[in-house]
Amino acid sequence: MIDTGFRDYAKAAELLKSGKRFVIGGHPMMDGDAIGSLFALYYALTAAGRECLAVTQDDGLGKYQFLDSGGRLKRLADLPGAFEGYDTCIVVDCGAQSRARAILERLAPGTRIVNLDHHIDNPGFGDGVVVIPDASSSGEVIYNVLKTAGIPLTKAAAEALFTAIATDTGRFSFSNSTPDSFRIVAELIEQFDLDVASLAGQIYRVKTPQRLKMEAMVAQSIETRMDGKVVIARVSRRMLDETGCTEAEANEMIVIPKSLKGSMVCILFREMGPLELKVSLRSEGQMAVNDIAAQFNGGGHLRAAGLQVHGRPVAEAESEIVEAVTSALESTLKETGGKIIV
Repeated sequence: MIDTGFRDYAKAAELLKSGKRFVIGGHPMMDGDAIGSLFALYYALTAAGRECLAVTQDDGLGKYQFLDSGGRLKRLADLPGAFEGYDTCIVVDCGAQSRARAILERLAPGTRIVNLDHHIDNPGFGDGVVVIPDASSSGEVIYNVLKTAGIPLTKAAAEALFTAIATDTGRFSFSNSTPDSFRIVAELIEQFDLDVASLAGQIYRVKTPQRLKMEAMVAQSIETRMDGKVVIARVSRRMLDETGCTEAEANEMIVIPKSLKGSMVCILFREMGPLELKVSLRSEGQMAVNDIAAQFNGGGHLRAAGLQVHGRPVAEAESEIVEAVTSALESTLKETGGKIIV
């Protein structure tokens, strides 16, 4: 078990119990885990009589809009000035404080910060910190913190937690699908009579024609290295313009190269501009892609990480990252006698 030292459930629970007015937010381009974690806290805390302001650095929720009944989530860009009168801020799923800076810099002096996450490189910022790298998701962390605090879930919170855990485990197909993650979801389904088919349909089976076109274009971009062990795919600005897909949808295109049989490491390059590149890395075994990301000032999990490159030609940056990945994989395979140990 990985032990980061950031397991102070009692302190985080005390801050949730004693807080009266909360700001809740996450990183830019929130995924299902971040969105689900945010709404689970929002619905549970408001049902317990707290006042909550849920904020996003993004423009919208995309396919996760079904979680926001009543338009409760507010765009940071639409909110003027500082967040006055809030005693506590909960930051979810942010491996680095910089990813929440746009929210944190609006807090009034003295606002308490609760940091709930599962990224291995989270430095433990905040007043109440629970960072569990061997948790399946930030949703799993939120479930346990709320339970420790004695704050009951609602059905809406349970649906949000289901979404958080299901998406970050890849529908329970990734190696982070632990007995704990299955137990939590089973409890949520039983306690709140969740309609799993309906939830899964809204998360996975509702695709626009634009999304399908984007998936086809990304599939056509695939390249391989090391006899298919390294799979590379791209999302260009042209693809976004031609399909009309959102940035959030582009983020999810990593599933396309990851599905190729025989792949051990997958790279998705996202062209943000002529001199700006976003990169998603995935590993099917023990090769630490967060180590690769760290070489380029990025971070993440052992098997799922990311980074951004600024101020360099995209082609040049791509070449350097591919070289770093192939070199690391070659070293890993030498150590394991040609096998990836999952």
